[in-house]
Amino acid sequence: MPVSLPPGAAPPPRAPSPEGLPGPGRAIVVMSTLTVAGSALAAGVLFLSGGSGPPPPGEAAPARPSSVYSPSPEGTGSAPSPGAGVITPLPGSPFPVKPRATAQPAPTLLVPDVRGADGQTAKNRLESAGFYSVRMVSVDDGGAVPDPAGWRVVNQAPDPGNAAESTRQITLQMIRIPSF
Repeated sequence: MPVSLPPGAAPPPRAPSPEGLPGPGRAIVVMSTLTVAGSALAAGVLFLSGGSGPPPPGEAAPARPSSVYSPSPEGTGSAPSPGAGVITPLPGSPFPVKPRATAQPAPTLLVPDVRGADGQTAKNRLESAGFYSVRMVSVDDGGAVPDPAGWRVVNQAPDPGNAAESTRQITLQMIRIPSF
C-alpha cells in the first residue's frame, strides 16, 4: 500500500540493495574493514613487543630486548646445547625468569634384608623400598639368573641395613631352588 508524504518532505533513506552496495558505498565498507584490520594488527604488534608506545616525556625507555630466545637445533642430529630452546633474560630485564631446577641427588635409603627369599619376592621387596636396579647372579658361575622365581637369595651387596642411594645397583647372589 503506497504511503503519501506531506508536501516538501524528503523520502526516507533506502536500505542498500541485497546485491551489494553501490560503488562509493562499497569503498567506504572496504576502508572501514581495512581500518579495523589495521587496528587489530597494531594491537597484536604492541602485545607481542610488550610495549604501548614511546614513554612519557622525562622517562627513560626500558632497554630492548628484555630477553633472548635461543631456538633448539632442528634436524641437526645432535643433542641440543644446555641453553637451547629457552628464553634467557638479559641483564637488567624487568621480567626475571625463574632458573631451571638443578638435578637433585638420589635419596639415601636403607637396604632391606632379602636373604632367603626367592628371586621374584626379593626383587619386589627391593623395588618397594625404592631400589630399581637389581642384578641377580648365580653363586656357581656368576652368570645371570634366567627365572628369578626358581632361585633363592643367599647373599646381597650392599649388606642389609646399610644406607645406599636409590640409584645404586643391588647385587643378589643366588642358588637354584631344587625341584623334587
